[in-house]
Amino acid sequence: MPKFIKKKCFCYWRGLLCYSLIIFHMGCVDPVEPIFENEEGLIYVDAFLSTTLGSSFVTVSESVLDFDRLRFNFLNDAEVKYRNVETNLEVSLISQENTYVPPSDFAAEEGSVWELSIFLPDGTEYRSSPERISEPVAIADIRATYNPELIFRDSKDEFLPGHFISIDLEDPADKDNYYFWRFTSFESLMICKSCTNGILRNGECQENAVFGLDYTADYLCEQDCWQKRYNENIKIFSDEFTNGLQITALPVADVLLYSKENIVVELQQFSLSPEAYEYYKVLKDIVDNNGGLNAPPPAALVGNMFNAQDDNEFVLGRFTAAATTTISIFIDREDIEEPPIEVTRPLELESCFILCDPAQCTGEAPPCSVPIVTSTSCSETRFMTAIEPDAWEE
Repeated sequence: MPKFIKKKCFCYWRGLLCYSLIIFHMGCVDPVEPIFENEEGLIYVDAFLSTTLGSSFVTVSESVLDFDRLRFNFLNDAEVKYRNVETNLEVSLISQENTYVPPSDFAAEEGSVWELSIFLPDGTEYRSSPERISEPVAIADIRATYNPELIFRDSKDEFLPGHFISIDLEDPADKDNYYFWRFTSFESLMICKSCTNGILRNGECQENAVFGLDYTADYLCEQDCWQKRYNENIKIFSDEFTNGLQITALPVADVLLYSKENIVVELQQFSLSPEAYEYYKVLKDIVDNNGGLNAPPPAALVGNMFNAQDDNEFVLGRFTAAATTTISIFIDREDIEEPPIEVTRPLELESCFILCDPAQCTGEAPPCSVPIVTSTSCSETRFMTAIEPDAWEE
């Protein structure tokens, strides 16, 4: 059973005078960063519901102490559901590669109201406050600009190359608007699977010990296939000073040069509620100071999630339902001079020498009868697809 963080009020000098740590059904949904000792059993939820196919997801994690360091492990045995508050329609999500996703044909409608429910095997139920989906804002244009020093990464102590994506849009004047951007990139793949000290059979890497030999067996894609990557930082914007204006060349995404393969970037623009914007504003500060979205949450961030059975538990994270505008751009990267971030190793295909006795491979013994496999299909996963992305160019 998770250890609970009890609600308190923490006061700060120099700007952070006091956070009222009260969950939404007691009248407050402001994001807060409560101070606490590293503790196991903290639940962290990152959840989105979108009007665009393939953009909705939920992650549910629990904190564990690993040599006095706090990290979050994905919980893959939860029951996760979206519920339309007005129609009572429930949409069940399935676990896929450390993420819960709805059916591939699911997309919410503008103006609808949704909430999230999470049930753990021990009977604990977590819920969100309801979120209404507002109207999307159209993107007028998109462009990509290369920068050999796009971002500085502390872990490498150097600048990394890549493209920054910028857009033009006309901000509606009839209301305050809050924007959040995510992207999915698509790069052509040659290798669909690699097995370290193993071989691929029935779609899985299987143990295949070879005395005195360390190897990696690569398997070529049997059809066109694309690797998918996602944003590693948070881009948000408020129209506080641009309400109703034409906004030009607004930077919204950083696409790093992991490889020199040509790439399609599918940009998603979410229209947030004021509460969601404030949450992501705090989260952006945390992420920017702690190594990107791949790093575990280093501090608690309380949004609109709560334990339906215990008002005293802090639930970290947030459920956000938002209208989405999607636009794609193709980027030719073949002529870039800087080396890519990822080092490409030589191709190693499965061979007789890792399957059989070397003598069978050299003719000194009867030939090896084990079939050699050198290719595999392109799996449909969160990080790989055989579906050609919009805007792809040959």
